[in-house]
Amino acid sequence: MTIAVALLLGAALVAAVAPWLLRRLTRFVDPVALLVGWAVAVLAVAVTAGAGLAAMTVPLYAADSPLSRFVGGRLWAAVATAPQYLLYQLADTFALVVAAAAVARLVWSALRVGLARRRRVAEHLAVLRVLGDVEPGGPGEPPTLWLRSARPLAFSLGGRPGAVVATDGLRAQLTPDALAAVLAHERAHLRGRHHMVVACADVLAAAFPFVPLLRAAPGAVRELVELVADADAAGASGPDALRAALLRVTGAGAPDVALAIGRTAVELRLRVLARRRRPPSLAGRISRCGSLGMVAACTPLAVTVGLLWTASRVAGVLG
Repeated sequence: MTIAVALLLGAALVAAVAPWLLRRLTRFVDPVALLVGWAVAVLAVAVTAGAGLAAMTVPLYAADSPLSRFVGGRLWAAVATAPQYLLYQLADTFALVVAAAAVARLVWSALRVGLARRRRVAEHLAVLRVLGDVEPGGPGEPPTLWLRSARPLAFSLGGRPGAVVATDGLRAQLTPDALAAVLAHERAHLRGRHHMVVACADVLAAAFPFVPLLRAAPGAVRELVELVADADAAGASGPDALRAALLRVTGAGAPDVALAIGRTAVELRLRVLARRRRPPSLAGRISRCGSLGMVAACTPLAVTVGLLWTASRVAGVLG
């Protein structure tokens, strides 16, 4: 029982604190590494919480383990010899009910949010293909739909296949370099499957809105995928061209299921582009992703061990 409580508390503490820490790193850390950090943090919290629920179903005599011997003997000796009273049977039932409810909520949210999103994307694409002029993309690139509108607007819609949508006003008001940066930005979204990443964050937030880490994930993920696409576009067309485009383009009028270049965290992205230096190398990016992912993966376990160690010391003092 003590291990189970420590695991659940460790998961809860990380879920509460991790969003604040990860958001503070947005301006300074490679956005790809931060996306990995968010994903691994979510997975680590889920695994830790699941392990805590599983530990509630383990008989108490199983407390004689390497972890229990590492933490200390007195507390575990007391737990291991405790009788199987109703409290422990209730904890077993509670763990099974919570686990089943969590799985059911996740499946229901995935079906509800995912199917609704897919339907809206299909409807928008069907209308836009009728209204717009289709410009085929290059090899492996999505088509571009040009709409007759004076508004400088550009966005991308995921799907199979997805599409980049832009207006004649965008083409008229931007320089060729700035226009190329905008199109490169939207193609980076489709190439990186950013719409799917955002959809996964939306599903988790809808399923478990009471978990701070999951509740904060959709907004943070939207900012990060825009920063990732900015980095790709700046590498292709230059940061100055992309900054000029961001100052002119708008996000008003884009569907809510789309990723629009001028809608999310524009001021933050302008500041990042203003101090942008050499793009990170592949080795450097892999190193950053691995380091941040390792920290995110190990933090819930480290917090759990710290709680168990504290509990064993308190039990020793009281004993």
